[in-house]
Amino acid sequence: MKPKLWLILSLVACGISSLYMHRVLQPWRHFVGIENGKLKAEMGDLYPRWVGTREFIFNGRNPYGPYVSHEIQMGFYGHIIVQDYEDSNTRPVDEQRFAYPLYVVFLLLPTAYLNFATVQQWAPAILAMLTAIGVFLWMDVLRWKPSRTLAAAIALLVLSSPQVMQGLRLRQLGLAVAFLLALGTWCIIRNKLVIAGIVLAGATIKPQMAILPVAWLLFWALSGLRKRWPLVASFTATFGSLAGLAEILLPRWPIYFLEGLAAYRKYFPTTSLLCAVLGNIAGAVFSAIAILALFAIAWRNRRCDALSPEFSKTLMAALVADTLVLPLLTPYNQVLLLLPIMMILRGWAALPKIIRRILASALVWPYVFSIALLVHHPSPNSPSALPLLPSALVLLVPYLVLILFTAELNRRGEQQLLPADSPPVSL
Repeated sequence: MKPKLWLILSLVACGISSLYMHRVLQPWRHFVGIENGKLKAEMGDLYPRWVGTREFIFNGRNPYGPYVSHEIQMGFYGHIIVQDYEDSNTRPVDEQRFAYPLYVVFLLLPTAYLNFATVQQWAPAILAMLTAIGVFLWMDVLRWKPSRTLAAAIALLVLSSPQVMQGLRLRQLGLAVAFLLALGTWCIIRNKLVIAGIVLAGATIKPQMAILPVAWLLFWALSGLRKRWPLVASFTATFGSLAGLAEILLPRWPIYFLEGLAAYRKYFPTTSLLCAVLGNIAGAVFSAIAILALFAIAWRNRRCDALSPEFSKTLMAALVADTLVLPLLTPYNQVLLLLPIMMILRGWAALPKIIRRILASALVWPYVFSIALLVHHPSPNSPSALPLLPSALVLLVPYLVLILFTAELNRRGEQQLLPADSPPVSL
C-alpha cells in the first residue's frame, strides 16, 4: 500500500484505540476497582514515585519507609494496607510502595513542584512523544529511511498498540526508559559516546528493563577500550554520581531498595514470560540457556563496529532476552521490542506470505475487537473480563518476535554464504 494509505489507517487505529480506552476499558476499570470498593482512586504507576519524590525532597523522609508507603496507600485505597503473607486463603494486595532506585527522584524533581493532577494530565503526552521519538531513533540505528509519511504511520501504529496504550494509561516510567535506551544507542552510532554513557546511566532507573541491553553496550565498549573509553567513563561517572549523591542524602538506600524489592515479590508476585509459559523449573532452565546464548553472541561480536549489522543484532538479542527472561510480564514492557520489530518491518517484503498473514492478523486483532466492543458495548458494571479481549494476544508477541528475529538472522546468514554469482535477496 502507498504510505499515505498507511498513514490514514494508522490515524484510524489511533482513533479506535482512544475510543476503546475511554468508552470501554476505563469505565470497566472504574467499576472493577473503585465502585467495587477495591480502590479509592486510580492513581496510576507514577503516583508512588511522585509522592516518594516530594516527601524525600521537601520533608527529608525515607521514600521506602512506612510513613511514605502509608501516604501512598491512602491515595490509592483510602486506608493503610495490613496483610498477612502467610495466609494462603487471602490474595495479596498491591501495597503500591516506592520501588525504584532512589536516584529516580532526580529525574522526577521537576514534578515535585506541581500538583499531581497536573502531572497526571501531562504525563501521557510526554511519554507518547518520547515513545514516538524512540521509534524514529531505532529506525536511524537500523539505517532504515522510509518516507516521512510511512515513518509517521509506523509511529502512530506503535502508539495505538495495546502495550503502549496501557503504559500511557498507567503513566509508566518504563516508556521513558525505553526512550533512553534508544537515545543512548543512537548516540553510540553517531559516535557521541560521552552523551551515550550519561543517557544509559539514566536508563537504569528501572534496572530490570535496562540490565541486558546496557550490559551488552558496556561489554562492547570495554572490548575496544582504547577507542570506546568515553562511553565507559561517562557511564561510570554518571551512575556513580547518581548513586553516590543518593547515598549521601539517604545512607543505606540500596539496602532499603532491595528490601522493597523482596516485599514487592510478595504483594505483587510477578514472573518472566518463559516461566509463565513453561513453569518455574523449565522456565529457569531456558532462561539460563538464553542468557548463555546471548553471552556467546556478545563475545563473538564484541569487536564489531557500531555501524555494523552485528552490533544492532546483538542489541536486538539482548532486548528480546530481557523481555523473555526477566520479570517483565506486564505488556507495557514490550516497548523494549521496538528495535527487533523495526527490523522485521524493514524486511517485510522478504517474509513468506503465511508469516505476513500471521503478523497482519496479530496486528489487526486489537482493533477488530475494539470496534466490536464499541459497537456492542458491554455493560461497564459487569465483572466479566470481556473488555480485555483486545489485549488477549499481547503475551504471545515476544515469542512471535523471537521466532521471526531468529528466522531473519538465519536467512541473512544463508544469504551471506551464497556464491558471488547468486542473485541477491531483496528486502
